[in-house]
Amino acid sequence: MMYTIFFSIQVVAFFLLPTVSNALVFQGLIFLILSCYGGGFATIPAYIGDVFGTKQLGAIHGYILTAWAAAGMAGPLFAAWTRTISDNYNVTLYFFAGLLVVALIFSFLIRIDIKKLREFNTNKSISAEPASPILEPVET
Repeated sequence: MMYTIFFSIQVVAFFLLPTVSNALVFQGLIFLILSCYGGGFATIPAYIGDVFGTKQLGAIHGYILTAWAAAGMAGPLFAAWTRTISDNYNVTLYFFAGLLVVALIFSFLIRIDIKKLREFNTNKSISAEPASPILEPVET
């Protein structure tokens, strides 16, 4: 749920940034975006554990951090390139807002898939018989 909230906030903030003329509102939106970024960074280990389990948490976390670092290098290069082409950063902000919309859609799809898996596992555990009988304590 947190990533859906983070993506929703960032989609709105990135679409609003090019239209804001007040410096304080602009700074507030930037601080909000950075808070979502930090919140996403802080909650990713718990999210990985919930979705994939803790057995492969380290490896999956390493892949995510590698992708995060690659995006951290490619993002500024893309921003600089679009700035030279369009003479402003609006194209970059709208492009990143579009990517966040895609991420938001994926977060909804993942939540639907997780809900189906939980229902399947709940139904499976309800219908399953115990592997061994429950032994009652012996009175001495």
